[in-house]
Amino acid sequence: MSKPHSFAFACAVAVTALSAQAASAEDISSVVGEGWELVWNDEFDGVEIDQSKWGWETNCWGGGNNELQCYTDRPENAFLRDGNLVIHARPETFSGPAEPLEWNSNAGDRTLPYTSARLRTLGKGDWKYGRIEVRAKLPSGQGIWPAIWMLPTDYAYGGWAASGEIDIVEAVNLSDEEPKQVHGTLHYGREWPGQASSGTNYVFEGSDPVDEFHTYALEWANREMRWYVDDVHYATQKSSGWYSQIKGADGFYETVPGDAPFNQRFHLLMNVAVGGNWPGELDSSTPFPAELEVDFVRVFACPEDPTSLRACATKDRRATRVFGNVAPEIVLIEYDENLFDADVVTIFGDEDLPPFSLGQYVANGSVDMTVIQEEGRGAVANLAFNTDESVVYWQSPFGHDISEFSKIRFDAKVVVNPRDSGGVMMKIDCFHPCGTGDVPIETAPVGEWKTFEFSLKDLVLHPGSGLDLTNVNTPLVIFPDWGNQKGVVLRVDNVQLER
Repeated sequence: MSKPHSFAFACAVAVTALSAQAASAEDISSVVGEGWELVWNDEFDGVEIDQSKWGWETNCWGGGNNELQCYTDRPENAFLRDGNLVIHARPETFSGPAEPLEWNSNAGDRTLPYTSARLRTLGKGDWKYGRIEVRAKLPSGQGIWPAIWMLPTDYAYGGWAASGEIDIVEAVNLSDEEPKQVHGTLHYGREWPGQASSGTNYVFEGSDPVDEFHTYALEWANREMRWYVDDVHYATQKSSGWYSQIKGADGFYETVPGDAPFNQRFHLLMNVAVGGNWPGELDSSTPFPAELEVDFVRVFACPEDPTSLRACATKDRRATRVFGNVAPEIVLIEYDENLFDADVVTIFGDEDLPPFSLGQYVANGSVDMTVIQEEGRGAVANLAFNTDESVVYWQSPFGHDISEFSKIRFDAKVVVNPRDSGGVMMKIDCFHPCGTGDVPIETAPVGEWKTFEFSLKDLVLHPGSGLDLTNVNTPLVIFPDWGNQKGVVLRVDNVQLER
């Protein structure tokens, strides 16, 4: 099937979306401005959720963010009420697939303490460029994370986030004690953990996203994204601040030209997550059920300018310009292709062993990474965490077969630990989402080195692990507990694979 152009490629249901129960295109277009043409919508005026427009994800994966909910396809978690779609998160122990069904993994089942729903239009509504509007009322509470967002349908540039993610509106921990705000964000760059993101927030003044419905919109043109709340244009990002880097035939990264990754078709998702890396833990104040109520979803094209949207766009020069990120310089790495013939491979000793290099992923903030000299030991990696949301790793651009090795060994020392509680985690990755999952390590008292050894076979069998030892690109990831890191200083030395 050839790649479609603009809205012309929307799935077959798109051209029949204006059912008898839906509002007319003429009525809706008059609300959002001249030039727009309605191409897909759901007004949720029926008795049941329209399965020609929506599908359900069913898993207890935790969204890749250590969330605490299982997503189900039960009417208890997603239903229509009074002309609205309701996504209903509730406390109840539930078991389901430990990973998304489309991964076809053998990870088995997982049990989590909450249920919710994640609806998506994948294969039923897929678009490139236009205006997406969702009128919704958001749930509140510590640990509650509603999201209305978009993912690529075809993943043309590889796994998350090289093929992009568009967050139309997200909210975390909405409460009466703080100014209420929502977020609009883009994710892009390389596959995890080399992804990047940029965005900003909208602060409500004189209105409330919890008690009132508001219309959240995205105008998506080639080379520009714009975010709106109730037709207030509050943020703009341009393609000069996003990028996609993929691996070429030689295994090294190359930057995709043009406005990739946001030049492919995407589909819409709506969900309520519970807990996880961003909102953190729940507390006794969290109200249940937590409900995301959606009045309508409407998707518009601009027939006169289907790609640039110039004839239809609404712009405000006062909107925040989010400058985003520039693609990192691509460095070609020379290394010994026979390095894995040795009985012991030292990935980091006094220095990194090419093609492995020290790197970090941070959701916000930074980790100060330096190689320093320590008396009696030589060069060590000193890792100072200035954030609560980060990991540090030794990573190669390539996948390597380490299946003939028996263990990974490394030395670690906690230099500073201002936390009242919290541990340290390690893991091995084989290109996200392939990996062991988080593995806790018991560190020595502050100031003391300790040697850690992990059997690779045991790591393959770790609960939730999908580790493929024939394709490991990140032999060590290490970090204090996610959400509880700030101020911690670790040192790492002698990272080795042993037969």
